Amino acid sequence: MPSTSKLRMKKLRITITVLIALITLQGLLGNAINLFAIFPSGQVNGYFGFFQAVASVGPELIIHMLNGFLILALAIAVLAMSFTWNGSKETKIASIIGLFAVVSAIAGGILFVLSGFLDNSFSAQMGGSFIFAYLAYFAALYYAKE
Repeated sequence: MPSTSKLRMKKLRITITVLIALITLQGLLGNAINLFAIFPSGQVNGYFGFFQAVASVGPELIIHMLNGFLILALAIAVLAMSFTWNGSKETKIASIIGLFAVVSAIAGGILFVLSGFLDNSFSAQMGGSFIFAYLAYFAALYYAKE
């Protein structure tokens, strides 16, 4: 493999590793919020109501939300890198599954907030999607070999 390809694959592996670290942080922070945060009660209406509800829980939830969008950006980058830098078929498939899981987790989070923090099925969607993303990106890292 030419040195450019090796360098690209190394960058892909580093990006996946950073993504896994951020997903780990997201899981830990999500668990802490779930256990210790005091959620407001009541209906959440509109765009500003959404952000008011998030801010009312505290800075931990704001960090959790921002980290989720950083994870989304890196998941898109990993997918693009795996396709444009000739990653293995397995890496491409794992990257697609990982991105789908990240989007599912974000959707679950948004819907959980919009439910007024009452519909725990959306919280479970975040947790389940976290597990699938974790597995997918460990698989992507495994298959992203030189």
